[in-house]
Amino acid sequence: MSQSSIPQQDNEIERLPCFNCGDSYESGDLARHTEPVHCGPCISCVDRPACFTCRLMYCVCEVHKYRG
Repeated sequence: MSQSSIPQQDNEIERLPCFNCGDSYESGDLARHTEPVHCGPCISCVDRPACFTCRLMYCVCEVHKYRG
């Protein structure tokens, strides 16, 4: 076996996409993608991070409300 099973690391760290929104993020955006936002009465998006978009039709949360 001539190739190493461990990928070679450069100065750039591979960033995985966010579990909630699918975007990749850097350390400066860590809180937006990981820290829960206590947003209100919607049962679908309560305690989700700020990057999450709620698809519930009657969501009243100003942080997570779908605007599409």
